[in-house]
Amino acid sequence: MVAKANSALSSRLQRNLSLYSAGGVFLVSVLVALISVIPLYTKLKNSREKDLQANLSTHIFAVNQSLERKVDIAEQITSRTRAYQLLDRYLQGKASFEELQSSSTKILGDALGRTEFLVGISRFDPNQQLISKVGPVAFTELKDTLKTKGDSPTITGPVSINGSLYILISAPILSDTNEQIGTDIATFELSELEKITKKSGGLGETGDLVLAQENGDGLESFFQLQNGSKELSEGLVTVLKRAIAQEKRGLERRGDQVIAFAPISNTNWVSALSIDEQELYASVNRDLILVGLSVLMVSLSATAGAILLLRPLIKRVTDARELEKEIIAKTQAFENLKHTQLQLVQAEKMSSLGQLVAGIAHEVNNPMNFIYGNLFHLESSVDGLMETVDFLMAQYSTVPPHIEEKLEDLDFQYIREDLPSLVGSIKLGSERIRDIIISLKNFSRLDESSLKRVDIHEGIDSTLLLLRNRTKADPIYPKIEIIKRYGSLPEIECYSGQVNQVFMNILSNAIDALEARVDHENATRESSVSSGSNGEDADGDGAGNVTQNGLFYGSFLPKITITTEMGRDEIAVIKIADNGLGISDHVRQKLSDAFFTTKPVGKGTGLGLSISYQIIHENHHGTLRCQSHPNQGTQFIIHLPLQQTPVSVKGKTQEKVRGVV
Repeated sequence: MVAKANSALSSRLQRNLSLYSAGGVFLVSVLVALISVIPLYTKLKNSREKDLQANLSTHIFAVNQSLERKVDIAEQITSRTRAYQLLDRYLQGKASFEELQSSSTKILGDALGRTEFLVGISRFDPNQQLISKVGPVAFTELKDTLKTKGDSPTITGPVSINGSLYILISAPILSDTNEQIGTDIATFELSELEKITKKSGGLGETGDLVLAQENGDGLESFFQLQNGSKELSEGLVTVLKRAIAQEKRGLERRGDQVIAFAPISNTNWVSALSIDEQELYASVNRDLILVGLSVLMVSLSATAGAILLLRPLIKRVTDARELEKEIIAKTQAFENLKHTQLQLVQAEKMSSLGQLVAGIAHEVNNPMNFIYGNLFHLESSVDGLMETVDFLMAQYSTVPPHIEEKLEDLDFQYIREDLPSLVGSIKLGSERIRDIIISLKNFSRLDESSLKRVDIHEGIDSTLLLLRNRTKADPIYPKIEIIKRYGSLPEIECYSGQVNQVFMNILSNAIDALEARVDHENATRESSVSSGSNGEDADGDGAGNVTQNGLFYGSFLPKITITTEMGRDEIAVIKIADNGLGISDHVRQKLSDAFFTTKPVGKGTGLGLSISYQIIHENHHGTLRCQSHPNQGTQFIIHLPLQQTPVSVKGKTQEKVRGVV
C-alpha cells in the first residue's frame, strides 16, 4: 500500500512539474511577445499616421502648384510690354481712353484664348476705374479685399460670380520704374482644384479630403464631402480654425476621427484629411493579429519542446524529492525513537528514584515516629524527676556533704537548666526530620501515579523544602529570598509526581542562574577593586552591599518569586521568576530541545526542561512559556487546566517552547 501511495504521489508530482514548467515557458514566451509587439504596434500606428500626413502633403503640394501656375499666368498678362506702355501713355495724356480700351480688350482676349481654366480678365487704372474686361466671367468691381500688396499678386476666393465659385488673382501692372499704374484681375475656374481633391487616393470609405476657407465665425468647404454635404463637423471646424490661426500643421484625434491638417501658404485656406480611426488602423490590426497568431504558434512550439527537454530532468527531480522525503521521514522516525527512549529511561529513573525515596522515607519514618511519639513521655518523666529531686532536697535543712559532693560531681545545676532545652532541641529536630519525610513522600507520590486532585501549593512547598539546603546562605553564596504570592487556587487534577518534577527542574535552574549572577557580580567587583576604580578598600562593605551572618556578598540580593493565580477558562497560572542574568533569544528558542544545555560538562544533562515541556504540554494539555531578557532575569509561566483527560503520550511530537519577548 505504501509503495502504491508513493508511486501515485510521484506520478502526480511529475504531472504538476510538467504543467508548471509548460505554463512557465508559455507565459514567458507570451510576455516576451507582448514586450516586442507593443512597440511594433505603436510603430505601425505611427507609420499609418505618417502615411495620412504624406497624403495630405501631396494634396497641398498639388494645390500650391496649381495656384503658382495661375499666379504665373496673371503675372505674364500684366507684364506684356505693349499693354503697360499703352496704359502709361494714357496716364500721361498721350493716348485716348477709347484707344486704351480697344487695345487692352484685344490683348486680354488673346491671353484668355490661350490659357486653360482662365474664364475672365478685368483691367483697372490706378483710380480703380474699369478699363476693359474679357471672358464670360470677368470681375468688374475692385474691392478692398482684392487690392494688391506691393508688387506681389494676391489670391482671393472662392468668390461667387453669377452663382458659381471662382478664384480671383489680382496682379499689379508696373511701369518701367516699378510704379503701379494699374491692376489686372484674372478669374479662374475651381475645376482643376476639384479634380486634384477628388483624385487624391488612400481615403477609403470614411476618409474626406477637405479644402476650406474661413467664412466669418465658421469654415466653408470648397467641395462636397463623401456624404454629399459641404457642412463640416464641429470638431473638424475647431481643429482647422486653430491651424489657420497658428499657421501650423499637425495631427489630432477627435472622437473616433483622426485628422491631419495644414494651412495653404499665401491664402486663408486650409486643407485637412479626416478618416475614421478604425479604418485608418485596420491594416495595423490585421498585421497585429497575424503577428499574435505567429507568436502563439511559436510559444506553443517552444512549450512542447520545453516539455520534451525537461521531462528527464523532471523525473530526476521527482526522484530526488521522493528520496529527500524518505530521508526526512526516516530521520523523524529516528528522532521519535530517540525521544521515546529518552522518555522510557527518564521514566525508569524517576520510578527508581521514587521507589528509593519512598523506601528511605518509610524506613526513616518508623523509628522517627517511635522517637517523636516517646518525646512527650520523656519530657513528662524529666519534669517528674526534677520535681522529685526538688522534693527530696527540700527535706534537708542542710544538704549532707556526701550528697552535695555528688551533685557537684554531676554538675546538677547545669543539668537541671540544660535538660529541658535538650529535650526541646530533640523535639525540634524530630519535627524537622518528620517534615522532610513528608516532603519526600509528597514529592515522590508513588501512591498517586494516576490523575488525582492535589494542592499545587503543597507541591511547591515540598519542592522548596527539599531545595532549602541550596537556598540558605553559605560562605560563597548569600541566602536566596523566596517570595510567595499564592493566590486562591482550587485543587488541580494532575499527575502530581510529574508536576512536582517540573517545579524541581525550574527552581533548580533558577538557583543555578542566581548563583551564576552572584559569580558574575563578584568577578566584576573584584576586577573593580583590584584596579582601584571604585575608590574603596578591598575589605570594605560600602552602601548597598549585602552582609549575612557576618559574611560579605556584594550588592546583589538573589530572589525567586513564585506567583499563583486563576486565569481565564478554568486555567491555573503558576509563575516562577528569578532576578538572575537572563538568557538570550537564541538560547531561549532551544530550551525545549533534548540534550541542549548551557551548563558545564557534568553539571547539566539538557533533559530537565525538555521533559518539563513534555509533561506540561503533552501530559497535561497546558503550556509552558519562557520570558527573559539579558540582565533582567527569567520567568517561566505554566498554564494548567483544572480538569485533565488521561491520554497516552506515545507518538506525539513535543511542542517547542514559545518564547515571549
